[in-house]
Amino acid sequence: MSSNATIFGLLGFALVLGGIGGYAGYTVGYSRAHLEAQVQLAEKDKEIADLSARPAPKGEGGEKAEKKEKPEFQPTTMTAEELSVLLPSLGGLSGESQSKATYILNNVVGACMPCFDQQYSIGKCLERAPKLLDKTMCADMTNIAERAVRLAKAGKSPDEIRAAVEFSQPWLNVDTTGRPSKGPANAPVTIVEYSDFQCPYCKKAQPNIKEVSAKYGDKVRWVFMNQPLAMHKMARPAAIAALAADKQDKFWEYHDAVFASEGLDEAKLVQIAKDIGLNLSKWEADRKSTEIDQMVADDVRIAEKWKISSTPTFLVNGYKIKGAMPPEFFSRIIDAELADPR
Repeated sequence: MSSNATIFGLLGFALVLGGIGGYAGYTVGYSRAHLEAQVQLAEKDKEIADLSARPAPKGEGGEKAEKKEKPEFQPTTMTAEELSVLLPSLGGLSGESQSKATYILNNVVGACMPCFDQQYSIGKCLERAPKLLDKTMCADMTNIAERAVRLAKAGKSPDEIRAAVEFSQPWLNVDTTGRPSKGPANAPVTIVEYSDFQCPYCKKAQPNIKEVSAKYGDKVRWVFMNQPLAMHKMARPAAIAALAADKQDKFWEYHDAVFASEGLDEAKLVQIAKDIGLNLSKWEADRKSTEIDQMVADDVRIAEKWKISSTPTFLVNGYKIKGAMPPEFFSRIIDAELADPR
Protein backbone atom coordinates (compact mmCIF):
# COMPACT_ATOMS: atom_id res chain seq x y z
CA MET A 1 0.00 0.00 0.00
CA SER A 2 1.35 3.45 -0.87
CA SER A 3 2.14 6.00 1.79
CA ASN A 4 -0.60 8.27 0.40
CA ALA A 5 -3.19 5.49 0.76
CA THR A 6 -2.02 4.87 4.29
CA ILE A 7 -2.35 8.54 5.18
CA PHE A 8 -5.84 8.76 3.64
CA GLY A 9 -6.84 5.56 5.44
CA LEU A 10 -5.73 6.93 8.80
CA LEU A 11 -7.56 10.19 8.15
CA GLY A 12 -10.73 8.30 7.28
CA PHE A 13 -10.46 6.18 10.42
CA ALA A 14 -9.97 9.33 12.51
CA LEU A 15 -13.05 10.89 10.96
CA VAL A 16 -15.08 7.78 11.77
CA LEU A 17 -13.83 7.81 15.36
CA GLY A 18 -14.57 11.52 15.59
CA GLY A 19 -18.05 10.91 14.28
CA ILE A 20 -18.67 8.14 16.78
CA GLY A 21 -17.26 10.28 19.59
CA GLY A 22 -19.36 13.23 18.51
CA TYR A 23 -22.46 11.06 18.36
CA ALA A 24 -21.70 9.57 21.75
CA GLY A 25 -21.19 13.07 23.19
CA TYR A 26 -24.44 14.16 21.57
CA THR A 27 -26.26 11.12 22.98
CA VAL A 28 -24.95 11.70 26.51
CA GLY A 29 -25.72 15.39 26.23
CA TYR A 30 -29.19 14.66 24.90
CA SER A 31 -29.87 12.12 27.67
CA ARG A 32 -28.77 14.57 30.35
CA ALA A 33 -30.75 17.41 28.80
CA HIS A 34 -33.76 15.14 28.42
CA LEU A 35 -33.53 14.09 32.08
CA GLU A 36 -33.18 17.70 33.23
CA ALA A 37 -36.17 18.67 31.11
CA GLN A 38 -38.22 15.87 32.67
CA VAL A 39 -37.25 17.06 36.16
CA GLN A 40 -38.17 20.63 35.24
CA LEU A 41 -41.51 19.46 33.84
CA ALA A 42 -42.24 17.48 37.00
CA GLU A 43 -41.39 20.50 39.14
CA LYS A 44 -43.59 22.68 36.94
CA ASP A 45 -46.47 20.21 37.22
CA LYS A 46 -46.15 20.27 41.01
CA GLU A 47 -46.05 24.06 40.99
CA ILE A 48 -49.19 24.19 38.84
CA ALA A 49 -50.95 21.67 41.10
CA ASP A 50 -50.00 23.70 44.19
CA LEU A 51 -51.22 26.90 42.61
CA SER A 52 -54.48 25.35 41.45
CA ALA A 53 -55.20 24.26 45.01
CA ARG A 54 -54.94 27.87 46.22
CA PRO A 55 -57.41 30.72 45.78
CA ALA A 56 -56.93 32.81 42.65
CA PRO A 57 -53.98 35.26 42.97
CA LYS A 58 -54.94 38.80 43.83
CA GLY A 59 -51.52 40.36 43.23
CA GLU A 60 -50.77 42.56 40.24
CA GLY A 61 -48.77 41.61 37.16
CA GLY A 62 -49.52 37.90 37.43
CA GLU A 63 -47.28 37.50 40.43
CA LYS A 64 -47.60 34.32 42.43
CA ALA A 65 -49.98 34.74 45.35
CA GLU A 66 -48.58 33.91 48.74
CA LYS A 67 -49.99 30.89 50.50
CA LYS A 68 -53.30 31.83 52.07
CA GLU A 69 -53.15 31.83 55.83
CA LYS A 70 -56.06 30.61 57.89
CA PRO A 71 -58.08 33.72 58.74
CA GLU A 72 -58.16 34.88 62.32
CA PHE A 73 -61.37 33.94 64.09
CA GLN A 74 -63.74 36.87 64.49
CA PRO A 75 -66.53 36.22 67.03
CA THR A 76 -70.01 37.25 65.96
CA THR A 77 -72.32 39.47 67.98
CA MET A 78 -75.71 38.00 67.09
CA THR A 79 -78.42 38.49 69.69
CA ALA A 80 -80.39 35.68 71.30
CA GLU A 81 -83.40 36.78 69.27
CA GLU A 82 -81.48 36.64 65.99
CA LEU A 83 -80.03 33.22 66.83
CA SER A 84 -83.44 31.91 67.90
CA VAL A 85 -84.69 32.45 64.35
CA LEU A 86 -81.94 30.07 63.18
CA LEU A 87 -82.20 27.72 66.17
CA PRO A 88 -85.72 27.76 67.67
CA SER A 89 -84.71 25.69 70.70
CA LEU A 90 -82.61 28.64 71.90
CA GLY A 91 -85.82 30.64 72.23
CA GLY A 92 -87.00 28.12 74.81
CA LEU A 93 -84.19 29.14 77.16
CA SER A 94 -84.18 32.20 79.38
CA GLY A 95 -81.92 34.10 81.76
CA GLU A 96 -78.42 32.73 82.38
CA SER A 97 -78.99 29.58 80.32
CA GLN A 98 -79.87 31.59 77.22
CA SER A 99 -76.94 33.95 77.80
CA LYS A 100 -74.45 31.05 78.02
CA ALA A 101 -75.80 29.37 74.89
CA THR A 102 -75.74 32.67 73.00
CA TYR A 103 -72.15 33.29 74.08
CA ILE A 104 -71.08 29.82 72.84
CA LEU A 105 -72.84 30.19 69.49
CA ASN A 106 -71.06 33.51 68.92
CA ASN A 107 -67.63 32.58 70.28
CA VAL A 108 -66.90 28.97 69.32
CA VAL A 109 -65.58 28.05 65.87
CA GLY A 110 -67.95 25.87 63.89
CA ALA A 111 -65.21 23.78 62.27
CA CYS A 112 -66.74 20.95 60.26
CA MET A 113 -67.15 19.85 56.66
CA PRO A 114 -66.82 21.51 54.24
CA CYS A 115 -65.25 24.57 55.90
CA PHE A 116 -62.25 23.14 57.78
CA ASP A 117 -60.12 26.05 56.59
CA GLN A 118 -62.57 28.74 57.68
CA GLN A 119 -63.08 30.44 61.03
CA TYR A 120 -66.83 30.96 61.28
CA SER A 121 -68.68 30.91 64.58
CA ILE A 122 -71.37 28.27 65.05
CA GLY A 123 -73.98 31.02 64.76
CA LYS A 124 -72.48 32.26 61.50
CA CYS A 125 -72.48 28.70 60.16
CA LEU A 126 -76.18 28.41 61.01
CA GLU A 127 -76.79 31.66 59.15
CA ARG A 128 -74.82 30.53 56.09
CA ALA A 129 -76.29 27.02 55.82
CA PRO A 130 -79.61 27.93 54.11
CA LYS A 131 -77.74 29.99 51.52
CA LEU A 132 -75.60 27.07 50.31
CA LEU A 133 -76.64 25.19 47.20
CA ASP A 134 -76.05 21.87 48.98
CA LYS A 135 -78.24 22.15 52.07
CA THR A 136 -76.67 19.05 53.65
CA MET A 137 -73.19 20.55 53.86
CA CYS A 138 -73.68 22.32 57.20
CA ALA A 139 -75.99 19.79 58.83
CA ASP A 140 -73.31 19.24 61.49
CA MET A 141 -73.78 22.74 62.86
CA THR A 142 -77.40 22.19 63.85
CA ASN A 143 -76.42 19.06 65.79
CA ILE A 144 -73.59 20.89 67.56
CA ALA A 145 -75.68 24.01 68.23
CA GLU A 146 -78.51 21.93 69.70
CA ARG A 147 -75.99 20.33 72.05
CA ALA A 148 -74.89 23.78 73.26
CA VAL A 149 -78.52 24.62 74.06
CA ARG A 150 -79.08 21.35 75.95
CA LEU A 151 -75.90 21.75 78.01
CA ALA A 152 -76.72 25.37 78.85
CA LYS A 153 -80.18 24.29 79.97
CA ALA A 154 -78.57 21.57 82.13
CA GLY A 155 -76.54 24.25 83.96
CA LYS A 156 -73.11 23.43 82.49
CA SER A 157 -70.44 26.14 82.56
CA PRO A 158 -69.31 27.95 79.38
CA ASP A 159 -65.99 26.03 79.51
CA GLU A 160 -67.81 22.68 79.79
CA ILE A 161 -70.09 23.57 76.88
CA ARG A 162 -67.15 24.74 74.77
CA ALA A 163 -65.28 21.46 75.36
CA ALA A 164 -68.36 19.50 74.29
CA VAL A 165 -69.04 21.35 71.04
CA GLU A 166 -65.57 22.15 69.68
CA PHE A 167 -65.45 19.20 67.30
CA SER A 168 -63.69 19.26 63.96
CA GLN A 169 -65.15 15.97 62.76
CA PRO A 170 -68.10 15.80 60.37
CA TRP A 171 -71.24 14.04 61.58
CA LEU A 172 -72.64 11.11 59.57
CA ASN A 173 -75.84 9.14 59.97
CA VAL A 174 -74.95 5.59 58.90
CA ASP A 175 -77.46 2.73 58.94
CA THR A 176 -75.91 -0.21 60.85
CA THR A 177 -78.94 -2.52 60.88
CA GLY A 178 -77.95 -6.19 61.02
CA ARG A 179 -74.22 -5.56 61.34
CA PRO A 180 -72.02 -7.41 63.87
CA SER A 181 -72.00 -5.58 67.20
CA LYS A 182 -71.06 -5.97 70.84
CA GLY A 183 -72.15 -4.04 73.89
CA PRO A 184 -75.64 -3.05 75.08
CA ALA A 185 -78.11 -2.07 72.36
CA ASN A 186 -79.14 0.91 74.52
CA ALA A 187 -75.59 2.11 75.25
CA PRO A 188 -75.37 5.93 75.16
CA VAL A 189 -72.49 5.79 72.67
CA THR A 190 -72.24 3.70 69.51
CA ILE A 191 -68.90 3.42 67.70
CA VAL A 192 -69.01 2.19 64.12
CA GLU A 193 -65.72 0.84 62.78
CA TYR A 194 -65.31 0.86 59.01
CA SER A 195 -62.42 -1.53 58.45
CA ASP A 196 -60.41 -3.70 56.07
CA PHE A 197 -59.09 -7.02 57.44
CA GLN A 198 -55.88 -6.73 55.42
CA CYS A 199 -55.18 -3.07 56.23
CA PRO A 200 -52.08 -2.56 58.42
CA TYR A 201 -53.56 0.59 59.96
CA CYS A 202 -56.74 -1.26 60.91
CA LYS A 203 -54.54 -3.84 62.61
CA LYS A 204 -52.63 -1.06 64.36
CA ALA A 205 -55.91 0.42 65.65
CA GLN A 206 -56.99 -2.73 67.50
CA PRO A 207 -55.08 -2.05 70.78
CA ASN A 208 -56.56 1.46 70.88
CA ILE A 209 -60.05 0.03 70.39
CA LYS A 210 -59.52 -2.41 73.24
CA GLU A 211 -58.29 0.41 75.51
CA VAL A 212 -61.38 2.51 74.78
CA SER A 213 -63.62 -0.53 75.38
CA ALA A 214 -61.97 -1.23 78.71
CA LYS A 215 -62.32 2.41 79.82
CA TYR A 216 -66.00 2.87 78.99
CA GLY A 217 -67.37 -0.67 79.32
CA ASP A 218 -71.13 -0.92 78.82
CA LYS A 219 -71.40 2.76 77.96
CA VAL A 220 -70.18 1.96 74.46
CA ARG A 221 -71.60 -0.31 71.77
CA TRP A 222 -69.26 -1.33 68.91
CA VAL A 223 -70.47 -2.04 65.38
CA PHE A 224 -68.28 -3.43 62.59
CA MET A 225 -68.76 -2.59 58.91
CA ASN A 226 -66.62 -3.79 56.03
CA GLN A 227 -64.70 -1.68 53.56
CA PRO A 228 -62.37 -4.08 51.71
CA LEU A 229 -60.01 -1.95 49.64
CA ALA A 230 -59.22 -3.06 46.08
CA MET A 231 -55.47 -3.11 46.78
CA HIS A 232 -55.95 -5.85 49.42
CA LYS A 233 -56.88 -9.05 47.57
CA MET A 234 -57.75 -11.05 50.71
CA ALA A 235 -59.77 -8.29 52.39
CA ARG A 236 -63.10 -9.18 50.81
CA PRO A 237 -62.71 -12.98 51.30
CA ALA A 238 -61.82 -12.28 54.96
CA ALA A 239 -64.85 -10.01 55.34
CA ILE A 240 -67.13 -12.72 53.94
CA ALA A 241 -65.48 -15.37 56.14
CA ALA A 242 -65.99 -13.24 59.28
CA LEU A 243 -69.65 -12.59 58.46
CA ALA A 244 -70.11 -16.33 57.91
CA ALA A 245 -68.64 -16.84 61.40
CA ASP A 246 -71.20 -14.33 62.69
CA LYS A 247 -73.91 -16.79 61.62
CA GLN A 248 -72.55 -18.99 64.43
CA ASP A 249 -72.24 -16.03 66.88
CA LYS A 250 -68.45 -16.04 66.59
CA PHE A 251 -67.80 -12.93 64.55
CA TRP A 252 -65.61 -11.21 67.14
CA GLU A 253 -63.53 -14.33 67.76
CA TYR A 254 -62.92 -14.57 64.02
CA HIS A 255 -62.33 -10.80 63.79
CA ASP A 256 -59.68 -10.87 66.53
CA ALA A 257 -57.94 -13.93 65.08
CA VAL A 258 -57.70 -12.40 61.59
CA PHE A 259 -56.17 -9.19 62.91
CA ALA A 260 -53.78 -11.18 65.12
CA SER A 261 -52.56 -13.33 62.21
CA GLU A 262 -49.48 -12.65 60.11
CA GLY A 263 -50.47 -12.73 56.45
CA LEU A 264 -53.77 -13.86 54.96
CA ASP A 265 -54.58 -16.52 52.41
CA GLU A 266 -57.34 -19.09 51.89
CA ALA A 267 -55.60 -21.68 54.08
CA LYS A 268 -55.36 -19.15 56.92
CA LEU A 269 -59.07 -18.30 56.71
CA VAL A 270 -59.96 -22.00 56.98
CA GLN A 271 -57.48 -22.57 59.81
CA ILE A 272 -58.98 -19.72 61.85
CA ALA A 273 -62.44 -21.21 61.35
CA LYS A 274 -61.14 -24.54 62.72
CA ASP A 275 -59.25 -22.88 65.60
CA ILE A 276 -62.31 -21.06 66.96
CA GLY A 277 -64.50 -24.15 66.70
CA LEU A 278 -66.84 -23.29 63.83
CA ASN A 279 -69.06 -25.86 62.18
CA LEU A 280 -67.01 -25.95 58.97
CA SER A 281 -69.69 -27.28 56.64
CA LYS A 282 -72.14 -24.56 57.72
CA TRP A 283 -69.43 -21.90 57.59
CA GLU A 284 -68.44 -22.94 54.06
CA ALA A 285 -72.07 -22.81 52.94
CA ASP A 286 -72.66 -19.42 54.56
CA ARG A 287 -69.62 -17.77 53.02
CA LYS A 288 -70.89 -18.79 49.58
CA SER A 289 -74.32 -17.28 50.20
CA THR A 290 -75.57 -14.28 48.23
CA GLU A 291 -76.86 -12.77 51.49
CA ILE A 292 -73.37 -12.28 52.94
CA ASP A 293 -71.90 -11.19 49.63
CA GLN A 294 -74.65 -8.56 49.38
CA MET A 295 -74.01 -7.39 52.95
CA VAL A 296 -70.36 -6.62 52.11
CA ALA A 297 -71.47 -4.87 48.91
CA ASP A 298 -73.97 -2.78 50.90
CA ASP A 299 -71.28 -1.76 53.40
CA VAL A 300 -69.12 -0.53 50.53
CA ARG A 301 -72.06 1.31 48.96
CA ILE A 302 -72.82 3.09 52.25
CA ALA A 303 -69.14 4.05 52.60
CA GLU A 304 -69.16 5.53 49.12
CA LYS A 305 -72.39 7.43 49.86
CA TRP A 306 -70.81 9.11 52.90
CA LYS A 307 -67.38 9.52 51.22
CA ILE A 308 -65.66 7.18 53.68
CA SER A 309 -62.66 6.41 51.52
CA SER A 310 -59.96 5.21 53.92
CA THR A 311 -59.57 2.60 56.62
CA PRO A 312 -59.96 2.56 59.47
CA THR A 313 -62.70 5.18 59.84
CA PHE A 314 -64.71 5.40 63.06
CA LEU A 315 -68.04 7.06 63.71
CA VAL A 316 -68.54 7.91 67.40
CA ASN A 317 -72.27 8.55 67.66
CA GLY A 318 -71.93 9.75 64.09
CA TYR A 319 -68.82 11.92 64.59
CA LYS A 320 -66.09 10.88 62.19
CA ILE A 321 -62.53 9.91 63.20
CA LYS A 322 -60.13 8.90 60.42
CA GLY A 323 -57.18 6.63 61.03
CA ALA A 324 -55.65 4.64 63.88
CA MET A 325 -55.96 7.52 66.31
CA PRO A 326 -54.98 7.23 70.00
CA PRO A 327 -57.69 6.64 72.64
CA GLU A 328 -57.89 10.31 73.66
CA PHE A 329 -59.38 11.19 70.26
CA PHE A 330 -62.25 8.85 71.06
CA SER A 331 -62.51 10.02 74.66
CA ARG A 332 -63.09 13.63 73.74
CA ILE A 333 -66.22 12.80 71.76
CA ILE A 334 -67.38 10.03 74.09
CA ASP A 335 -67.10 12.29 77.14
CA ALA A 336 -69.05 15.03 75.37
CA GLU A 337 -71.75 12.55 74.36
CA LEU A 338 -72.03 11.20 77.91
CA ALA A 339 -72.30 14.75 79.29
CA ASP A 340 -75.09 15.64 76.86
CA PRO A 341 -78.48 15.33 78.66
CA ARG A 342 -80.42 14.10 75.66
